[in-house]
Amino acid sequence: MNSRSVEIGLFFSRVMIGLIFVLHGWSKFEGGISGTVGFFESIGIPGFLASVVAIIELAGGAAMILGLGTRVFAAFFVIVMAGVLLTAKVGQPFMSGTEFDYLLLAGSLTLLFTGSRFLAVDQFFARQGTVSRNASA
Repeated sequence: MNSRSVEIGLFFSRVMIGLIFVLHGWSKFEGGISGTVGFFESIGIPGFLASVVAIIELAGGAAMILGLGTRVFAAFFVIVMAGVLLTAKVGQPFMSGTEFDYLLLAGSLTLLFTGSRFLAVDQFFARQGTVSRNASA
């Protein structure tokens, strides 16, 4: 397996994880954030964190799709998913709803450690910096 194949595989994971988080973030705002605030408070999480999580999911998901700050947003997603598993999903069996959350956690961990360069905006900025450094040398 060559590195291009790996990068293409990571690209598909990055886009799908980003899309899932965009949709989940959007859904928290869609009918008004108050429902999510109420849910957070009902499980003992401060209500203001509902907006924080929704913004991370929405903005981070969009950035992830574009390949902008992939590792940074992957780290935020790891924190969000760990929070989900330790609060809202605590005590639920693996095959009764948490397997999806674990998959998002694992995918986010993968992108945290590997990044994803294929068709990523970050690569454009990296190339621009290389061109600028080479031109000034």
